[in-house]
Amino acid sequence: MSLIDRLLEAAGDRLNPILVKETRQSLKSRQFTLWFVLLLIGCWITTIGAIAYVGPSIHYLSLGGRLLFVYYAILALPLMVVTPFSAYRSLSSEHEENTSDLLEVSSLSARQLVNGKLGSALLQIVIYLAALAPCIAFTYLLRGVELTTIVLLLAYVVLASIGLSAVGLVIAAATRQKYAQVVMSVTFAGVLFLAYSAILTAASRVLSWDSRFIHSEGNFWLQLGLLSLYMTTLVVVYAAAISLTTFSAANRSTALRKAAFLQQSVFIAWAAGLVLNGMPRDGVVSAFVTAAIYWFVAGALMSGEAPLLSLRVRRTLPQSLFGRAFGTWFNPGSGSGYIFAVCNTVTCAALAGIACRYYSEVGSHSWEACLKTIALLTGYLVAYLGIGRLAVVGLRRITEVSSLGAFLIQVLVTLGGSGLPFVVRTLNEQIRVADIASLTAPSPAWNVPRMLEGSLSADMEITVLVATGAVALAVFLINLTLAGHEARQLRIAAPRRVIEDDQEQQATEPQATNPWGDRPAPVEPNS
Repeated sequence: MSLIDRLLEAAGDRLNPILVKETRQSLKSRQFTLWFVLLLIGCWITTIGAIAYVGPSIHYLSLGGRLLFVYYAILALPLMVVTPFSAYRSLSSEHEENTSDLLEVSSLSARQLVNGKLGSALLQIVIYLAALAPCIAFTYLLRGVELTTIVLLLAYVVLASIGLSAVGLVIAAATRQKYAQVVMSVTFAGVLFLAYSAILTAASRVLSWDSRFIHSEGNFWLQLGLLSLYMTTLVVVYAAAISLTTFSAANRSTALRKAAFLQQSVFIAWAAGLVLNGMPRDGVVSAFVTAAIYWFVAGALMSGEAPLLSLRVRRTLPQSLFGRAFGTWFNPGSGSGYIFAVCNTVTCAALAGIACRYYSEVGSHSWEACLKTIALLTGYLVAYLGIGRLAVVGLRRITEVSSLGAFLIQVLVTLGGSGLPFVVRTLNEQIRVADIASLTAPSPAWNVPRMLEGSLSADMEITVLVATGAVALAVFLINLTLAGHEARQLRIAAPRRVIEDDQEQQATEPQATNPWGDRPAPVEPNS
């Protein structure tokens, strides 16, 4: 065996076995062959047709932009639809064929599984790009399009394809029942076609930009902001895919909460930069509303987690005083999830209030109205998340409530309180809902916009703020008391059996590298 063959075989043994398996299956599948051939045929017809239609005028006309859009539409179809749906089906088929349990008990981690699926999707993206690269280079030679525009468009479609593939893995990991898989397959396919339409719309807008805007400082910061949003969201989705893929006794929450905290930190950094560069108070309030919605959704999901930690998770709990004080809220549990969401929301509220009072000098609303709105929305979030969690805890004493069921309960509780004045006004138009504080006080959809606009009376403002604050404080204290047992759980030592098993797995003899029992082939000595 030659040296190159030995090196390639050694490199293959070190690769993720899921990546190797998925790559072999995808590249040998009829689906990939069909779409690859259709891609080449579409490019060939487009090139020959464009040259034949224009004729000798091709030397004088600037056709690069229009021809690039056609090539882009051909390329975006497999990247935006086929590749993400293939990633979704690759993980969904594991549940259908009952091989997911085999993967869980193998030596492969959930991270390796997700990396292998995403790596296979990325390899397909590279192959599609390589097939279309000569055509894209041809559009640049035809003039009418800049190299920066081409790079920007390709970055859009590649990053969007990777992100949608990660979303597909999350959906596949979350839906394990047969009927749910059928529904989500149709829904996800429709979402992918909508994303395909959206990327073409964005491409047409980018092609219409002039050279000065493309190379302007404002466009640079715009693209950097979009990239920051994309990367942090991808980290959250990636962590969600790993947490949903791993077995139930493992720690599914810490990595996901760290990713959400990272995204909030990046969001705060960008908001602070905009405030220092003159963002008005209205923008600050809008940014806080976005953060509040984000943490409401995250809190509703986290508060549906199981309240008890498995022994495996308790072996990894922090031991130091600092670690227990700040790291406890990153551990799994509904109580810690509620406290984590509330603390992050209060932090955003405090920063938004400081920005409105001291740094934002312009805006259509006064700083007093902005502060009241921020405080009111924070109170509503703390109250409704806490009430929803208490409802879930109470129901779990009677029957089993899944994480999805807990999330739906949170949403229904919030919608019920928010929609009360609107329902009463619809049923009986003779009732002056605005004059009845008991109807309007529970509704953030009714009071938050009116608080910002200053349309509430002074007495009503005080009533709503005091009532919401008192309820939020009471609900928070009750949930904090109930969550105390989660914070009091201490780290436990690993049993002797577990330690011995770990030592056996670290033995020097060759071990299986994938659930199919393949072992790395021994390297033959030089003859």
